[in-house]
Amino acid sequence: MHELPIVENIIKVVCEKLDEMKETRRVKAVRLKVGKMSTAVPDCLSFYFEYLRKGTALEGACLEIEEIPVRAGCRNCGKEFEVEGPAFFCPDCDSSSIEITAGRELSVDSLEVEDSQWR
Repeated sequence: MHELPIVENIIKVVCEKLDEMKETRRVKAVRLKVGKMSTAVPDCLSFYFEYLRKGTALEGACLEIEEIPVRAGCRNCGKEFEVEGPAFFCPDCDSSSIEITAGRELSVDSLEVEDSQWR
């Protein structure tokens, strides 16, 4: 349920940016990066986006979501790896002393506007 205010904020920020830039072309796509540890559920984000975009500058735009896997680095041996499952241990040395390096993202990566793309 926390996806509702997330999507509300995304739409608000994008619309404000469009106004600030005096952009009048139609937005075709909003691209998000969503880390698997962000607790945001992509299907819920899409559902709320479909509903909340109506009547805004994003009406008709699609939401494209890139899911970012959880990645970590071992503080013990230096191994970089993708975390599989709920256990956060280094696959090489079995250390639990790891640092999460990716997977917490929740951001607008880019917008596709008629005949252009913004990052």
